[in-house]
Amino acid sequence: MKRKKKTPRSEKRNYGYGKQLLYAFVMALNALFGQHEHFGTRRTHQIRIRIFVKFCRRHGIRDARDIDMELITAYGHYLRHRLNEPYEWPDGEHDKTISVSYGHNLISTVNTCLYAMRRDEKVHLPARKALGVARSNVRKTQIQADIADTKTAADRMVASGNERGAAVILLSRAWGMRSTEATLQDLDRMMREVSATGSAAILEGTKGGRKCRSRTISAGKFQRKALEFAISVRPEGSKCLLSETDNVISFYRRELGRCRRILKKCGIPSIRELRCGFAQDIYEEIVRGPSPLRGPIGDRVLDRIARETVARLLGHGRPQVASSYIGGY
Repeated sequence: MKRKKKTPRSEKRNYGYGKQLLYAFVMALNALFGQHEHFGTRRTHQIRIRIFVKFCRRHGIRDARDIDMELITAYGHYLRHRLNEPYEWPDGEHDKTISVSYGHNLISTVNTCLYAMRRDEKVHLPARKALGVARSNVRKTQIQADIADTKTAADRMVASGNERGAAVILLSRAWGMRSTEATLQDLDRMMREVSATGSAAILEGTKGGRKCRSRTISAGKFQRKALEFAISVRPEGSKCLLSETDNVISFYRRELGRCRRILKKCGIPSIRELRCGFAQDIYEEIVRGPSPLRGPIGDRVLDRIARETVARLLGHGRPQVASSYIGGY
């Protein structure tokens, strides 16, 4: 008895990832990154790709095999239009204006999702060419993450029964941690280091595997209070803020989802904004003056040293990244 010849993916609807286009993109991303890995990256792409799927449906495309350079070029023109003004469809529906950085992110998502399906880059759209403008990573708006506002937000989280979420918020503002770092940090180790040397290193949960002692931060009064609070609210028997039955994804969904809503009510846009506040404190302490977002730059040598320090303490390898936190020249 002859075996039935297996149909190659390139001949299957949506390259064999499912009948519905959006579902197929999600499955392709899971296959590319791993179903249990890179949750944040997959989730971000899954949200952004919905705009492209909607665009495809409006053009009668429901199979990824029909997506060609002509279609994604048209998508680039559509996004370019939205940089300046809302886009109006023939049926009267309006799509609001977007920022340059978000336009670049949307095109990056399309390129990633198509690569995940096709496993080649024959259909690839350069974002700068499509939008006609490069994105700027230099921050120009004032930072909205005062320590007082952070403490107010933390108090509200505690009042609502979300003590561990409050701990993440305080650690992010006091130590410049990412949310993953604040969640997974070995709090006992940090307290031992603070007691012995007056400073502690950020080692657990770091991005890109940057686990090194170069990111050692001095512990002032605010840093100590934040660390002590985190230790007091962590689950019994745990070194970090997760319990034995928790995982990072469930903690994000259950605890940090509510935290973000409370933060916004207190005037803080996001958890990342807390890192910006930390970065500004470090910069202004070194230069003994205002950050570029608050006033003119004085001593260029001190400015360069401060930027290198900010980037290192935030866990970045390039000093230029500091501009996205505290502004540029």
